[in-house]
Amino acid sequence: MASQAFKALHLYTTPLSGCSARIRIASHLKCIPLIYHSISIADSQNHTKDYLSINPNGSLPSLVIEPSDNSSMKETFTITQSPAILDFLETHFPNPPLLPSPSRVAERARVLELTSLVACDIQPPQNSRIRRKIVDDFGGDGEKWAKYVYERGFKVYEEFLEKSERGKFSVGNEPTLADIFLVPAVQGGLRVGIELEQWPLMKSAVDACWELEAFRKGGLGEHGRLTP
Repeated sequence: MASQAFKALHLYTTPLSGCSARIRIASHLKCIPLIYHSISIADSQNHTKDYLSINPNGSLPSLVIEPSDNSSMKETFTITQSPAILDFLETHFPNPPLLPSPSRVAERARVLELTSLVACDIQPPQNSRIRRKIVDDFGGDGEKWAKYVYERGFKVYEEFLEKSERGKFSVGNEPTLADIFLVPAVQGGLRVGIELEQWPLMKSAVDACWELEAFRKGGLGEHGRLTP
């Protein structure tokens, strides 16, 4: 087993971080035994000397990998961005697969396309650092800006789904990385007042995700949760 190559996998996470939720959901889907370390952003624990020694960016999540004694990897190492962490988990814990195989060209491309839409065009422009900057330095409305970013991004997500062959989830009848990125983003959008009903295909995929315990356990908690 790939897991035998690792003595321990430490996930530094925070409850309302969508990026952290991606890792938690994936780990529950794959039944990966992570050791959780909760970091409070409200208390600035992500800016302490100890945490910055793990992740100089002060962001969450971070995954610290301790190799086992019989592993070819000799030293503990850290991964600090959720796409890179998910790639590591997909490589070393391949079942169930969250990314279609290279032979399934169209499905694989669509999963990566939707994942990138959330990771690049939705999550970063409205994150808490950006919102604070808008309010503190430019006198703007950070929540109104976040709502605009979510609504624009979800409209595009819906349009991609309209062009795809329909399945239960975003791509096909099994959850993929696209859903793992989408669900925490939707929860974030609900907290700023979006109405998910305006994107029925996307809502259907999210509702399907909430039927799975991995999404309920790994998501952002009850605040902003959709009712299956």
